[in-house]
Amino acid sequence: MRRAVLVVVAICCCALAGCFEWSEDQSGNLKSVGFPGIPVWQAKKPSPPEGFTDMALTPDQASKVSGPVLVVPPDQSNQLTRYRYYQTGQNTCQQDLAKLRAENGGNSSGPAPYCTETPAPPPAKGTAFVF
Repeated sequence: MRRAVLVVVAICCCALAGCFEWSEDQSGNLKSVGFPGIPVWQAKKPSPPEGFTDMALTPDQASKVSGPVLVVPPDQSNQLTRYRYYQTGQNTCQQDLAKLRAENGGNSSGPAPYCTETPAPPPAKGTAFVF
């Protein structure tokens, strides 16, 4: 009984200190729960691929886009995932990817950029302060 009380007190102290964090996908599904940088629980099923209209493009804009999308994951200098969409018939994803790699010279501090047909939105992160 005493051990359970200590565990509950420890969890409350972490929550009060702002050390509790979770992440969600764009649909609001919980992906992970834990401490900053240390997930305690992670969802086993990956998020389903999102369509272009789910990625903040209007249906009219989505109809003009095709081919691979250049995804530049966040790094130390930029905390946001960046997406570069290409108009139908003007897709230069592989050439732009080669330019990015040449500019970085392999000195990237995070995940490398890549081209994909099904870009996944970045996870939404949250923190909690519980009384």
